Amino acid sequence: MLLLVAVCAVFVMVLIGQRFVYFERASYTLPRLFILLERSIGYDGFIHNFKNYVLRPAEPGYLDAALEDFNVAIVAMSEIEVQAANLGIQADMTDLKSTLSIYREMLDTASDIQQEQLTIAEVDERVRVSDVDAALSIREFEREMLDVMARRRGILYTVALLFVISVVAGALLTAYVQSKRRRQAVDDKLKLQEQETFLLQAERIAQLGRWKSDLNGDIFWSEAVGRICGLEPGDFPTKIEDAWAYVPAEDKVKLRAAVDLALETKGQFSSLHRMQRPDGSIVNVVDSGEVILDAEGKVKGLAGTIQDVSRLVDMENELRQSQKMEAIGNLAGGMAHDFNNILAVILGNLELLKADSKQSEQNDYIANAIDATQRGADLTRNMLGFARRSHLEPTLLQANDMIRDVVNWSNRLLPANIQIETSLLANLWKFTADEGLAKNALLNLMLNARDAMPHGGQLTIETANIRIDNEYITDRGEDLVPGRYVMIAVSDTGVGIGEEDLKRVFDPFFSTKPIGQGTGLGLSMVQGFMKQSNGTVRIYSEPDIGTTLKLYFKAELNGGRPNASPAQPQDLSHLKGKRILLVEDNADLLIALEEILMRAGVDVTTAPSGDDAMALWEKDPSFDLIATDIVMPGELQGTHLAKAIRAVNPGVAFIFMSGYANEAMVHGNGLRADDIRLMKPVRQVDLLNAVAALIGEKD
Repeated sequence: MLLLVAVCAVFVMVLIGQRFVYFERASYTLPRLFILLERSIGYDGFIHNFKNYVLRPAEPGYLDAALEDFNVAIVAMSEIEVQAANLGIQADMTDLKSTLSIYREMLDTASDIQQEQLTIAEVDERVRVSDVDAALSIREFEREMLDVMARRRGILYTVALLFVISVVAGALLTAYVQSKRRRQAVDDKLKLQEQETFLLQAERIAQLGRWKSDLNGDIFWSEAVGRICGLEPGDFPTKIEDAWAYVPAEDKVKLRAAVDLALETKGQFSSLHRMQRPDGSIVNVVDSGEVILDAEGKVKGLAGTIQDVSRLVDMENELRQSQKMEAIGNLAGGMAHDFNNILAVILGNLELLKADSKQSEQNDYIANAIDATQRGADLTRNMLGFARRSHLEPTLLQANDMIRDVVNWSNRLLPANIQIETSLLANLWKFTADEGLAKNALLNLMLNARDAMPHGGQLTIETANIRIDNEYITDRGEDLVPGRYVMIAVSDTGVGIGEEDLKRVFDPFFSTKPIGQGTGLGLSMVQGFMKQSNGTVRIYSEPDIGTTLKLYFKAELNGGRPNASPAQPQDLSHLKGKRILLVEDNADLLIALEEILMRAGVDVTTAPSGDDAMALWEKDPSFDLIATDIVMPGELQGTHLAKAIRAVNPGVAFIFMSGYANEAMVHGNGLRADDIRLMKPVRQVDLLNAVAALIGEKD
């Protein structure tokens, strides 16, 4: 378009220039042509020579001169007509042509006129008969033509000036438009680059890449697809069959079926499958695409995206694992509740039997039975460990001291061909955790290391102070609070664990040991305990190299509750005559607890449920203390009973007894921070000390 405008402008400029040249040339030549015309016709030209030819026939040359003047006049008149026509002026030469016609006739009759022997005045009168009119006509025509030329010149100059102005203005406008377009093009390019950058950023964040293929077998991968597949740009496949090499054989059938169906129906497809990177690692991707059609509706290729959803798959697996753990936890919790009630009955009766026994031999048997009952209670705590529902009694611990203690009494559990080495950091931070369960977790890892080295090896235990930041947590998907942690690592030089088995080591009931040599609950319990203790456990292993398990405990830098010393019997003399309302739905346990309290001189009133206890209290609210189970039949659970009674009398003291760690965490519970809570099976000394403490405070 601009080229056409430029050509037109040049053409117009040529025309204007041509007209300008014509006018300038005419302004120079026309006046001279008119002078030449007037001289050739006038008295100094044709008339002078013709008259001398007539009057002086003896003198030669006058006729030729007259003819020459006539021809000059004809040529001048013709040139004037041509230039006038070039200037667009209609030249009216009628009078001049008439005069020249008369002169031509005179030349034709010059010999006859010469024979007439005319005088000078007669010849002059005859020759100049039309000369005056011709001269006037020439001058008039000259003035008219010069006036027209002046007007045309003015118009031409005005047009030329306007044209030049318009050309300059057009050039400036064109330059402005071009500049604006260039700026707009630069802005559009920057916006396009920004959008491309934003798109690539979005792809990188979403781990999403693009691909395109045609029916010739060619394929294009974006950088994001190559990054997902662990490839450098120069290593991207260019053929479809080369791209299929990155899809594991187990997934090719499913993906090919989805692609073939899309090609057949001219539609879309979406498939979740795996991609194998050159380093052997596997990523889970969602491969989505649709058919590309030409103008005639024929298939000419495919285009689509690949998104790395490995993290989502991992999260789904974690959710599935969490749901499985929750289901097992609910099962274990119910079993632990019932088992703890059974143990509570056994323990209560054994302690009553021990108090009545006078024979030392029987006391030894009873003591063994009580110890076995306590181990049974520890077993229920371990059952709840992997479900993160253990009843924890956290105290301030020093990892190095705990490790030395466990190593000292666990030597008999390890064969002689296993060498134990420790690398314990000095000035190690302390941490808060349940001491019994922490030692049990460490022992569990040591026993696993022993089983991994059937032919002997080296077992190494080390400690370190670790700072964990958000990047570490994000990279490993840990549910941790950033901060300082105490790390306990247990390493062995055993057989190691394969990659597939490594993903399942924390699953309940999963074990790589032969049948009968492992329950598959050990590491699950350790993981549950560590999570419940606001820490975590990590495992690293290579086949035929060995395994390392690391426990991370949240460091306690501001001190903590010191280790509790074993409970000692308190003075119970002030309990005599005190009234206690005892609430327990297990009849056998209720009898045992009642007997223990009565032997301490306490007046005990029993109730088999919270509803019965509420009815008794409403009739007689003078009880010094209420000791109640938490989960019971009826409308009122133990915590609900406390809430209802305290709504009337906030000062009533309660002891809560539970066979399940989370029973007290029911919605709207009536527990207070200073309430005493005992885990079943409750030892006699713990129950009596709790009663003595509350009644003593009340007094």
